[in-house]
Amino acid sequence: MIAILKRTLGISLLISLVGCGVRGPLYLPNVPPAPSPPSEPEPKGKLYPPQSPATNPTSTKQ
Repeated sequence: MIAILKRTLGISLLISLVGCGVRGPLYLPNVPPAPSPPSEPEPKGKLYPPQSPATNPTSTKQ
């Protein structure tokens, strides 16, 4: 039982010392700025891209 604990502790210590493998100094990544809001509001009640009646499968009568 104690041998298992010693091995587990040794393996976890070795893994923690290895780390993630990144070498060199740590730094914060450059975050791109947030996109600006649209200058015009989106039109209401329209579909983009507009659908033509020929491609609309629900408009066919049987």
